[in-house]
Amino acid sequence: MVDFWIPQTSSGEITDIAQLEAAVVQRADAHWKRLKGARRFPPDPDGVLEQVASNAILVQVLQDGADYEYLKVGDALVAGFREDFSGRRLGDIIATTPRFGLGLRMLYEMVRSGGEPLYYRGWVGADMPDAQFIYYESAVLPFGRDEAKVDHIVVTSMLVLRDQAYPAMPQNLRV
Repeated sequence: MVDFWIPQTSSGEITDIAQLEAAVVQRADAHWKRLKGARRFPPDPDGVLEQVASNAILVQVLQDGADYEYLKVGDALVAGFREDFSGRRLGDIIATTPRFGLGLRMLYEMVRSGGEPLYYRGWVGADMPDAQFIYYESAVLPFGRDEAKVDHIVVTSMLVLRDQAYPAMPQNLRV
């Protein structure tokens, strides 16, 4: 089990699926692998979304990665971010919160250009006091009707909310 603390500085790392503990992330990855069969990636994200909708973000790739549009954001993630990104573009998020948006762009570009899933976990530090969560695990999964081109990405995440991580947390650290 992961120990939770609030570090001074936020950080994250690309990891292997075996290093992630979140059942919803494991479930999304297993279903993605079943759906892809012999293909590089599944053609359609609906099969994975049916399994993990509350914890998933559906992202459409625009103009070969020039931008990305958020089509659906699951309820658990809306609660964790205190915002529904549905209908927004990543370029808009980069303009308002560059550090967050540029980090997402990097992950999306790796998945889009490589056509391979990416697994990521991170810790939210004291440098981001407004964040609702302190730890997260994610699978960033590619989809595309044409095997040579990723046209959608599903990000499935488990967020550990501040109140859930440490019930006796001092009030000044709660959001």
